[in-house]
Amino acid sequence: MEIGFLSAVLLSTFVAVLMTENYGYGYWMISRPIFAGPLLGLMMGDLQTGLIVGASVELMFMGVLPIGGSVPPNAQIAGLIGTIFAISAGGKPEVGIALALPIGILAQLLIMLAWNFNIYLVHRADKALEELNLKRAGRLHLSGLVVFFTVMFIPTFLAVHFGSDFVKDFVDSMPAWFMDGLKVSAGILPAIGMAMLLKMMNFKKFWSFFLIGFVLTVYLELPVLSIALLGLGIAISISVVMNKADDSDMSLPSSPRGEAGTTILTRKDLIITFFRSFFSMTSINYERYGSLGFCFAVMPALKRLYGDHEELKEATVRHNEFFNCHPYTSNAIIGVTLALEEQRAQGKPITSETISSTKAALMGPLSGIGDSVFKATFMTIFAAIGAGLALEGNPIGPIIFIVPNVLLNIISRYYGLMYGYRFGMNLILKMKDSDILNKFVQGATIVGLMVTGSMIVNFVHIGVAAKWNFAGKEIILQELLDSILPGLLSLILTLGFLWVLRKYKKAIYWLILFCFVVGLAGKLFGVL
Repeated sequence: MEIGFLSAVLLSTFVAVLMTENYGYGYWMISRPIFAGPLLGLMMGDLQTGLIVGASVELMFMGVLPIGGSVPPNAQIAGLIGTIFAISAGGKPEVGIALALPIGILAQLLIMLAWNFNIYLVHRADKALEELNLKRAGRLHLSGLVVFFTVMFIPTFLAVHFGSDFVKDFVDSMPAWFMDGLKVSAGILPAIGMAMLLKMMNFKKFWSFFLIGFVLTVYLELPVLSIALLGLGIAISISVVMNKADDSDMSLPSSPRGEAGTTILTRKDLIITFFRSFFSMTSINYERYGSLGFCFAVMPALKRLYGDHEELKEATVRHNEFFNCHPYTSNAIIGVTLALEEQRAQGKPITSETISSTKAALMGPLSGIGDSVFKATFMTIFAAIGAGLALEGNPIGPIIFIVPNVLLNIISRYYGLMYGYRFGMNLILKMKDSDILNKFVQGATIVGLMVTGSMIVNFVHIGVAAKWNFAGKEIILQELLDSILPGLLSLILTLGFLWVLRKYKKAIYWLILFCFVVGLAGKLFGVL
């Protein structure tokens, strides 16, 4: 399939717009390979290849998440450009999967460039805030949309316009064993994603639930959705038993924000803050991360609270300080912050240091929920279910992934903001006293480990081709291994990768290289 100049421009624009959502607008998950791959395949007239490449790259990068300041290969751009190359090469999914790693590494370097450039925007915004030019500060923040779009569009266009013919010619010249080897590598690569997920969860304490998920899938062939529902039931049952032993009350505080007095902020102010919060990471950078995004979200509310220019300037400058939290849970911090700012505006003894300290104290636990529960568990469960369907060519797979994630995005932001504002610090203290945060994370870990155990069976594929004759009977090594424990090689491979990742922090690149070497060498010598 040839890609002309105009088609390359349109495709690159589409890819850049999708990629920009990852930081620029909302974090909707529409750029994840499981959803964006099929969408791009539909545009290019090859939905099946888009489904297969998107699902395969999603599984390959499933546990490779940019948490905190880490900079792993970018799964989104890898899935998108990989899909384009696979379709342009004549509908060969293995081509897109094989090219996913170098594409992902290059894309992450470009994203790092954007993060560094955004530091300049934040410093310009500092000056604008000092001059109380809030509109200019807001425009500088939103300029991050242009930055992320640009760093995604230019390399994508160059790759699509000049690289598609090269990739097609290269693929056509490859021997059969090489292409078959890439297919084997594609079956092994998801083991890295599974190992990364296990590393992020409390595997040492809850390993038994991982084993339960693995065994149920191996012997009963239960699908991932069934395992997830079973895990949810187990987690809820454990929570109920623990609650009977611990009669702590988790009812919401009866008095919103204690004795805060009358309210100044209206529901309209909160709704405006809610919508602006979807742009909280637009100017994300390595110096202060989401500081300007936090400030951008609360600007209208601060203008309502502080009529005095000096107090308003002090408040906006205060909220352009370092801030880093998962976007789905950060709105709870915004809500609590607005509650404190409102009390301060009414003359209550709330100091600026108290507000800053509160923000800093809440970042840790709420980031933990966002990363370990929303990223590593919630997204993973639906990605696994969707990927399983997509690999079978079922277009319902991407829908099963995207709908729950979009709903989670909206619901967590809305209720986090509203309840954070309504109950202020009382809500956080109540949650801390009742240990609900730890129970929530524990339940999510149980479900996540059971699902990961199931995914190893469903998505990590490796088999040996060795066989020999003994006493006139043919012995097939793979059948012998399956008689011991089906999926044994996949389990050993994943746990081995987990051990390596724990021992060596930057081992992921070597493991990916190892997968390709094993796949190609295995096919070349007829071992796999």
